Amino acid sequence: MGRPIAVGCGLDKFFSAGGTLGAAPRKIERVLVRLKVSSRRDHLDASEASGSASQVMREDAARPLTQELASWHQEEGESAAERRFQLVVEAAPNAMVMVNRAGEIVLVNAQAERVFEYSRTELLGQPIEMLVPERFRSGHVEMRASFFADPRPRPMGLGRDLFGREKDGSEFPVEIGLNPIETDEGLMVLAAVVDITERKAAERALQESEHRARSLAAIVESSDDSIVGTTLDGLVTSWNKAAERIFGYSAEEMIGSRSYVLPCPGTEMKCSKS
Repeated sequence: MGRPIAVGCGLDKFFSAGGTLGAAPRKIERVLVRLKVSSRRDHLDASEASGSASQVMREDAARPLTQELASWHQEEGESAAERRFQLVVEAAPNAMVMVNRAGEIVLVNAQAERVFEYSRTELLGQPIEMLVPERFRSGHVEMRASFFADPRPRPMGLGRDLFGREKDGSEFPVEIGLNPIETDEGLMVLAAVVDITERKAAERALQESEHRARSLAAIVESSDDSIVGTTLDGLVTSWNKAAERIFGYSAEEMIGSRSYVLPCPGTEMKCSKS
């Protein structure tokens, strides 16, 4: 506030040095102005203090809300990422099985249900070895432990034939890719299982065809009769040892030719083909 005024003082304080009243109104006016300004300043100071306190209270109240919103946004982002991951796994064309460090199945997709012929509820929480043929189960436990000791993306059982086990106990050939996945519950392994039954059947059919062709070629080559193979337009494709002996032309000379003139065995006539 301004300079204090003594209560009960005489009016001579507001007079000029000469004792006249001419300066009194001006002094009184200045005092009142100072009182008014001081009162206004005190009011503003009190208001500002109150406002600052209110602002601090509002900021203190807003800070937990802001933190809560940030936490909520983070949880929403994590939930969205988790949903996207689940959608990708569910839509995968191969059987997908996720296993924790204890070997328990924690996630499967629809294709895994179809391939292994188990329902999802039958698989979740069960040991992964239930999908492995019994003769391989003891070794699979050790392989699982070795993967968690050195987790990195890799094919399982490289160079070996792998088999899965269906609910009824029947087996089928598979290829398996392993991928480590870090989760809130710890390290998991996501296995992509491919049923290669059809591929194996095609490979066996090709091998059988090649075997039959080799067997037939051996029979033709060892025959005492001349056996000549040609295309429909007369291109020589095969010429066995007996044909070489009987006609006197080697296979190198005849294979690839489109016409030839040969002596007919047992006669002096020429056998020709063009």
